[in-house]
Amino acid sequence: MIKLLVCDDDLSITKQVSQLVKKFAQEHKIQFDITIENCSENILKKAEAYDIAIIDIEMPSINGIRLSAKLKLLNPDTIVIILTSFQNYLDSAMKIHVFRYLSKPIDKNRFYLNLKDALDEYRLISKIITITNKDEVHLIKTKDILYIENKRRGSIIYTKRDSFFTDKKPRELLQMIDQKNCFVFSHNSILVNLQNVIDFNREEIILRKNETETVSTYISQRKYSDFKKSFFNFAGDLK
Repeated sequence: MIKLLVCDDDLSITKQVSQLVKKFAQEHKIQFDITIENCSENILKKAEAYDIAIIDIEMPSINGIRLSAKLKLLNPDTIVIILTSFQNYLDSAMKIHVFRYLSKPIDKNRFYLNLKDALDEYRLISKIITITNKDEVHLIKTKDILYIENKRRGSIIYTKRDSFFTDKKPRELLQMIDQKNCFVFSHNSILVNLQNVIDFNREEIILRKNETETVSTYISQRKYSDFKKSFFNFAGDLK
């Protein structure tokens, strides 16, 4: 059963979202364990981990960004969907890896689309690819990949914990990973996992390695516009 949290200080919003989730669950034969809260402090007191969290960004005492960060301490794989009428939190939200942004008032069709994407992410979040190098065999979770760099005789896969050489090229690995919405080329030789991007500009991309460390990689001028578009398509725009 998928544990799903809905938190908004507006009772009408929590009622609307819970009804949409229940209808979606019924139509798609999915079982959700739904928790409804109107006070973010109550969630922190419970200290429960959730698979998916749908959270309002503007709440008294503890806002959605801080609450999301606390939830990710309990479960780093929590898929966070932010409900907001404000765009000025975007930079902060990027740092905690918000999965999607939904603007208010909530559009039913867009909500269903983003919930479906969240479920797809939930199913893929523990996906593992097998990499061999001579006599070595490595099992790598795709969510832990930071980026993949093309080399003369293969590629180096950089993950949150280590790096691995493979004789497969980035485009071959992209087919193995089969998450094209998450992995994008920032350079002809660099394939980036958008799930771990916390910032980028025209010169470099910053990726989260762990709670205290980041790494950077290249972005080409020719790829910048496409990369930016892909990132915001991945994150969900605020229009």
